[in-house]
Amino acid sequence: MFILKLVICLLLVNFSATAQKNKKQRGDSLTVYREFFSLGQWYLNVPLQMKVHFINKTMPAITGQDSIEADMILYYGKKDFYIQAKGMEQIANDTILVLVNNEAKMINLYPNNGQLLEYMEKMLSSPIADSSLEKLARQYTGRMEDESKSMKRIELQSRDKIFGTDLSRETIKITYQANTHQPVMYSRSKLSLLPVDSVVYSMMADDSHYTGRMVSTKKNEGNLFFIVKEQITRCQFSQVTHDQQTPPVREQDRIVKTTNGGYEPAEGFKDYLVMKEF
Repeated sequence: MFILKLVICLLLVNFSATAQKNKKQRGDSLTVYREFFSLGQWYLNVPLQMKVHFINKTMPAITGQDSIEADMILYYGKKDFYIQAKGMEQIANDTILVLVNNEAKMINLYPNNGQLLEYMEKMLSSPIADSSLEKLARQYTGRMEDESKSMKRIELQSRDKIFGTDLSRETIKITYQANTHQPVMYSRSKLSLLPVDSVVYSMMADDSHYTGRMVSTKKNEGNLFFIVKEQITRCQFSQVTHDQQTPPVREQDRIVKTTNGGYEPAEGFKDYLVMKEF
């Protein structure tokens, strides 16, 4: 599940590398949404290897949901896919998927028909119709601005507000290199109302962090109290390169096929348990 969240994060950060650099973009013009939502040519230029610092957390902490923070290495080629994060590795080619849990010393093997690679390529190569962009513009306000001489930033904010507040339900920000359109930072904040009892509500009323983020309303059954819950996802990209021709790890570095058609751990992983799921 953790690795899947990372893949989803990467699929969310696609934006155009082909927009006209000299065109003025401001306000809610469709150009801003096309720049955000169009093909990421940098991503289609395989092979691609990058490091990603990934954060997923929920505020306030009383929601009981776990926070995740990890450094990840991602490699994506025409027929190879590799992710390493938090002691886990996922290795995929067009026939097999290898999931390595280094903490548990387990290697799980699954059949792979290339659907992951095909899905990612489809996500990045599907044209975006103007009608879809117009729908996006109705749902979000959008703007593009210079972060610095070499960086640009796109920000989308949902037009829908949290009940009883002036807060947008969702904010998405992407910072990228102006000359190459490679991503530098992606962040997404989703807000929702979390019901709490009157004791918790009173305690948080004195916390400046929740100013403008508390809602009370009266219903037939009595007073209802809410605080604004925030789900934050952030990806920081570094060491983006297209020069690495092979993934840092291949399936034969973790498993070896035996003469009877089974698998056993590769050298250096002899104490790992291999589980074949097909």
